[in-house]
Amino acid sequence: MQISALSKYKGFIFDLDGTLINSMPYHAKAWRQTSNEYGFDIDEQLIFDMGGASSLDIALHLKNMGNPIDDPKSFVARKIQIFTEHIEELEDFKSIQNILIDAKKRGCKIAIGTGTREPNALKILILKNLMCYVDALVTSELVENHKPHPDTFLLAAKKLGLKNDECVVFEDGQLGILAAINGGFDCVEVSQDRIKNYYEIDR
Repeated sequence: MQISALSKYKGFIFDLDGTLINSMPYHAKAWRQTSNEYGFDIDEQLIFDMGGASSLDIALHLKNMGNPIDDPKSFVARKIQIFTEHIEELEDFKSIQNILIDAKKRGCKIAIGTGTREPNALKILILKNLMCYVDALVTSELVENHKPHPDTFLLAAKKLGLKNDECVVFEDGQLGILAAINGGFDCVEVSQDRIKNYYEIDR
């Protein structure tokens, strides 16, 4: 797609992990370390495949697979602790960040719609000097139904005061792409700091 095609949108909604920052490998390693501490192993690819899901949804999925997780919330807390220890090592996806910054400079509204919890999302956005561009932040605590349900992006658009067709979503995960499409949003799929696909809703 041509970047100029984005000029029609008033609002830009960005996923965080895997879209604006290269954090998915760190999430995968944290999930695997936590699983190992609980006495089982996982394929890290599972975490990439579930990109966009909330931490609790991932923990419940692992529990439902028959793994020894008595308390999913404690399991998640340990994973978050491990991930947070490496938060300053996260690399930027500069090309996608520049799209966010340029859109803001043109007067567009910016939202972050993420399955990450608020403390970590804020810490990352502040660390990467992005929070100053953000008009609305929707984290996992604010919605009951997470990606691939559209609730995260619907709430983001509402917080921006815009209609779905006035916004475009940037996502790297398949669950997030489905969430955008399910919510009636045009969606830019990104991969490793590059635009991969552009999904435009028929209206």
